[in-house]
Amino acid sequence: MKRPSHNAGFTSAEMLVATALAGIVIGAAALAYHTLLMGQRSFTETVQVNIPAAAQNNFYGVNSSSITSYVAPNFGCVARAEAMRARFAADTLQAVGVFCLYRNTGVYNTIRPSTIPAPSVTAKLDTVEAFRGHLNANVSGASSIFNINYRSYYDSPNYSIFVLGYSGDITNLPVIAVYDIDIVPATDSTGNTTLGQYASVRRYVAGTLTAYYDAIYLTANGTDQFSPPVVCFERAVRLAVAESSVDPFKKAAGQPFYFIWWPDPARDSLKVPNPNTSATFSTTSSTLNPTFSSTDPRKIYNHMGGRTSYMFTVPMFPSG
Repeated sequence: MKRPSHNAGFTSAEMLVATALAGIVIGAAALAYHTLLMGQRSFTETVQVNIPAAAQNNFYGVNSSSITSYVAPNFGCVARAEAMRARFAADTLQAVGVFCLYRNTGVYNTIRPSTIPAPSVTAKLDTVEAFRGHLNANVSGASSIFNINYRSYYDSPNYSIFVLGYSGDITNLPVIAVYDIDIVPATDSTGNTTLGQYASVRRYVAGTLTAYYDAIYLTANGTDQFSPPVVCFERAVRLAVAESSVDPFKKAAGQPFYFIWWPDPARDSLKVPNPNTSATFSTTSSTLNPTFSSTDPRKIYNHMGGRTSYMFTVPMFPSG
């Protein structure tokens, strides 16, 4: 018995039509994708700039002034910043003391010990200034770095955070970690033209760099000011310092605490957001946060809220 024959496949005309339709669909998709890409900003741009050679050596132990970093905004930098946020939260939750010490421009921290001498039985590290005095008196070289006596806030974007832990040794205080936050000028290869600002947040344990994130903000020729990055609220009943009848930062009911801000690599600028703009930035400027009175602490720091998503509320004595 003869099997019936079956014809399979397409004719040349059918193949021609199918190929033409596929070309139209693929071409339209390619054009749409190209248009979408052209309409988006690049989040993977890198740039090579110069930063102060002393900063490069201090930050990463590299004897060079040239550095390559991602230009903000950058999603990869955000991922590293999120990891740093998690580390910082874990460190402060197990701490017995957190102290934020400001540094002036061009002053870089080299004090990152694993322990510091414990204070005497009668001494109390109950203020930032008390800790700064103790650190300067007991750790060689600290007094030339942490020479700023501040209450509440200070006009500098650079500071260090000492996170202290528990100790079974009454003679020493363990240092869980030291965080250094710095914003320095980023210049061209000649060092004569400022292109923007290089910001970094770094975590050190016993002097070793364990984590960091960084970004370059190529805006305003480096004139944007990220200040004040730390505001300290004192206990309302604290009598350690003679003061006026009106002190806007004596607000803490139980224990002193900080508002802390880190640079945000998801933003393209460190500038003050509108409408709080002024030709010359100053935390005491009458044009800054104009809706608040001079006795309202928000007058000093309210403009920081719209500049970064990395804000922390940290007790000075988390376990006390």
